[in-house]
Amino acid sequence: MTSLSTHAKRFIGPLLANRWTGIIAARVLGDRIPHRGLTIDTSSPVVTPKIKAALLLQGYESGEYRFVRQYIPTDCDVIELGGSLGVISCTIRRRIDPTRRQFIVEADPRLAKALRRNLAINHCDANVEVIEAAISYDPGETVSFALGESSVSGRVAADAGSLPTIEVPACTLSQLIERHELTDFALVSDIEGVEWRILKNDLDALASARMIVMETHDSPGNGSYEDLITALQATGRFDLIDRHGPVVVLKPKTA
Repeated sequence: MTSLSTHAKRFIGPLLANRWTGIIAARVLGDRIPHRGLTIDTSSPVVTPKIKAALLLQGYESGEYRFVRQYIPTDCDVIELGGSLGVISCTIRRRIDPTRRQFIVEADPRLAKALRRNLAINHCDANVEVIEAAISYDPGETVSFALGESSVSGRVAADAGSLPTIEVPACTLSQLIERHELTDFALVSDIEGVEWRILKNDLDALASARMIVMETHDSPGNGSYEDLITALQATGRFDLIDRHGPVVVLKPKTA
């Protein structure tokens, strides 16, 4: 049975996770927000007050956080697609064995800077490589990336409307696996709809992971996140182990 305190948190949390809570927290704490045993530097202008409030109240990426801690194996390397501020990156680093490697792909150079800073602040930068690139399956070695106004609104330009764009290096999931000679790895992914492209262009690479934690997204021209989850299951290559809204845990089936 769900406790009264849990119901209270679900009701009160969204009320408190607002702009003013974030503004006040940032001023009082000097833009160093405590979050689940971490200290997150939120001084980058792309971190909005609402994101700062979500960090303070432990509502930031709660599904991914729980699933990483519960399901990512401790004895394998990890590829993380979409490092953002480094909250989940640090969670992964503290989860896996110190000798295992972690590769974090982040396309937005503003977030890559914040990511490196937060990895260092929390002593989570050992055996970690931050790769400034975007997952793309279009021709060419670079891809246009749209710089969003916040840390959660950047995306490949094809999905971004009229936002300002920059050219960033492009790579595929297969290329990452090959370049770093990964034979046993888990995948954590939150890349604002690009997971559809991986499904359509790189299914074998996706299915080569030992475990997958993925936040799914709606994608114009492809479908809703529910459609994506259905499509992943329809391949017959994955078991759906757990789910919280759009965040899923998939275990590829062994041959």
